[in-house]
Amino acid sequence: MVMSNPAILRVGAINGLQKVLSFKQPFAWLITHGYLMVDDRTWGTAYRGHILIHASKGLYDVYYDYLKANTDIPLPAKEELPYGGVVGMADLVLCSRPDALPEHTSRQHRAQFKGVSSRHYGFLFEKARPVPFMPCPGKLGIFEVEIDALLSAPPAAQAELF
Repeated sequence: MVMSNPAILRVGAINGLQKVLSFKQPFAWLITHGYLMVDDRTWGTAYRGHILIHASKGLYDVYYDYLKANTDIPLPAKEELPYGGVVGMADLVLCSRPDALPEHTSRQHRAQFKGVSSRHYGFLFEKARPVPFMPCPGKLGIFEVEIDALLSAPPAAQAELF
C-alpha cells in the first residue's frame, strides 16, 4: 500500500539529513511492518539511531514465494510492493555478530539473531513503521538523503516526464 501524505515526515526529528539503508523486497516490507527485526549483512556499522528504510528495485523472488507458500504473513502481491524509494523508518539499536551479542540483550532479541550467519552482522531494528512512499535512488551501505528534497520532488509518474 502506498501512502500519500508525506507531511507526517516533517514532524519531530524526521527532517533534514537522514540516514537510509536499502533492502530488496520483501525485506523492506517485512521490516517496516514488524515481521522482521534483524537483517544480516556481511559488514557492520557503529551507527545507532533513526534510519529510513529504502526499498530497492530488486525482489528476492524465491524468498517471497517461500513466505507466501509457507507463512500467514499478509504480503502484498509482488506488483503491489513499492520499489525504488523510502518506504519506512525504524531505530537501528544494535549491530553485532550473533556470537558477540551484549549480555544485556533480551531473550526475544537473541532469538532474532538465530538465523544470522556467524560470519555476518545482524542489524536489529525497533519501532519500525511504514511511511508514505518517496521515490529515491538507493545506494550501498548506509547513505544519507535530504528529506526536504525528497518531499519537494515531483511524484514518480511526473518525474518520468522531465
